[in-house]
Amino acid sequence: MTLINTAMYILAGFIIISVIFTNLSAFLAGLGIGGVIIAFAVQEPLGNLICGFLIMLNHLVVDGESVEIDGIGGTVQEIDINHVVLKTFDGKLIHIPSKQVWTNKIIHYWPEDIRRNEIKVRVSYKYDINLITTVLDEAIRTSELVYIDDDHQPAIVFDSYGDSSMNFIVRFWAKRDNFISSTTSAAESVKQKFMENNIEIPYNQIDLHIKDVNPQLVQNKDRN
Repeated sequence: MTLINTAMYILAGFIIISVIFTNLSAFLAGLGIGGVIIAFAVQEPLGNLICGFLIMLNHLVVDGESVEIDGIGGTVQEIDINHVVLKTFDGKLIHIPSKQVWTNKIIHYWPEDIRRNEIKVRVSYKYDINLITTVLDEAIRTSELVYIDDDHQPAIVFDSYGDSSMNFIVRFWAKRDNFISSTTSAAESVKQKFMENNIEIPYNQIDLHIKDVNPQLVQNKDRN
């Protein structure tokens, strides 16, 4: 309806101008420098207008969709001819000009009803890597909110050797309704499996090595 209404307004505008100015071409020619100034003045609104039509015709974004536009994430609340209204995930309303929407990168958070999630896990160096990957795989497959089928399998990835631990990434799939809760569910399953297998999650450790201590300093300390 917004597209139809806008088209009607534009048509009505041309009709009004043609009625007021019988010889429209002479009127435009008489604008001269003023016409150039007006052209610059309407350049941005006209760009928004055209981009608004393109957004609607191409269904670039749709109402209720979760997206990120030019680094701003949220849910589409309204698609107008001049702007798109986003409600951010923390409850703010942001009006983004249509030209900015059309010319910038758009991330669609939910192109399907299933999306990949992940958690990071730290494990002590005293354990075998193959053992850890096996335990983590068993843990994530027992999580109730993890979605698994032939095309959506969990994956255990070794990430890095940290200062105090070996670091792993546990990747899994979850449905939209369970996406946020799936993180907690996966973490609980991992902790339970670690407890069953006596696997420790290490604290940060610092090894302090003291070299070339001045003997005079030690003697002064003993005297005090």
